[in-house]
Amino acid sequence: MEKYDFESVMDRRPYTACKWLDVPEGILPMTIADMEFASPPEVLEALHRRVDFANYGYTLMNDGDYQAVIDFVKWRHGITIPREHLLATPGVLYTMRCAMYMLTQPGDKVVVQTPLHTPSIKTAGMQGRIPLKNWMRRTEDGNYTFDLEDLEKHFRSGARVLLMCSPNNPTGRVWTKTELEGVADLVKRYDATVVSDEIHRDLVYAGHPHCEIASLPGMADRTITVFSPSKTFNFGGIHIGSAVTANETLREKLRAKLYEFGHECGRPPLFSLTAQTAAYRHGRRWMEELLVQLEANADLMLHYLEGLPVRACRPEASFLMWVDCSELKLDTAGLRSLLAEAGIAADPGHYYDTADIQGYTGEQHHFRLAFGMPRAMLEPAMDRLRKTIRKHF
Repeated sequence: MEKYDFESVMDRRPYTACKWLDVPEGILPMTIADMEFASPPEVLEALHRRVDFANYGYTLMNDGDYQAVIDFVKWRHGITIPREHLLATPGVLYTMRCAMYMLTQPGDKVVVQTPLHTPSIKTAGMQGRIPLKNWMRRTEDGNYTFDLEDLEKHFRSGARVLLMCSPNNPTGRVWTKTELEGVADLVKRYDATVVSDEIHRDLVYAGHPHCEIASLPGMADRTITVFSPSKTFNFGGIHIGSAVTANETLREKLRAKLYEFGHECGRPPLFSLTAQTAAYRHGRRWMEELLVQLEANADLMLHYLEGLPVRACRPEASFLMWVDCSELKLDTAGLRSLLAEAGIAADPGHYYDTADIQGYTGEQHHFRLAFGMPRAMLEPAMDRLRKTIRKHF
């Protein structure tokens, strides 16, 4: 029996939601990766209680707060995190950037696997670092997998850090153990280190279990895994996260780098800690019902795209769909115009640096749609998109 409401439409525009303020009235923003659902009521109740206490002094994570993270990860992924391996952080992107500063110097090469969301590509190229793009291969069904030959080429050129996204944003791929073993073999052979962005991992669909690359033989000491409840429970504006590594040297260097940039591990903002602990302790059923909604949304979108001169694969996780429009022969401006006619805003392919993937020019031929929203919002938008494409093609 369903307990939670994923069908009520919220008006977020008056509350400074950036994705809504970026578009004019009448356009549905399917851009930024947050959802149009209320966060779990258990999180709201915890925040209300904390606000009502009326003292907002500095906070320190206690044993129960750490255990909430550990217990949730064990329940969701079957992974046991030793407490001493866990660092409390301000969020995934902040931690990845600190890790880049810790692991590399200006002029060092960092491998990123594209298509990949822009902030990660920029992270790999910060302050004189050199991002090397490991283009992913298209499979026969139109999806993506790793290009291990290209990855090895980058390691041979001197790169010793790989920034992964698992599951991948924007494609929605959940990497299999076999795929990750191929990457891990190269990482170990070239004595490299992995920073694995796993912010979407809780939202894997049925039949697509998440595998941590750190769980593979020989990888725990050469991987920093970063994750957060913010995508899972839809509070991206409340910044908090975790980093895990079995390597004590890496862990203490990362702790020091976070401190250097203004964050003392274990002392998160008050309301961030409140939201995280409540979500991990009490949000499991909400997440399970959310996943039912997201899978239904993905199927709805594919239904409306069927028979059109576009190609999209069913995501294996989260609420993002990567659409290949190469048959339309439109550039970025043309795609934006087409989407605007349908009353939709989407992220264009060049945000994910897809140019040169096996002849595809991502800048012109792809876009990403964020579909974490009630059906009452999604279905009319997809109907408009189908009619608009049919009108012109």
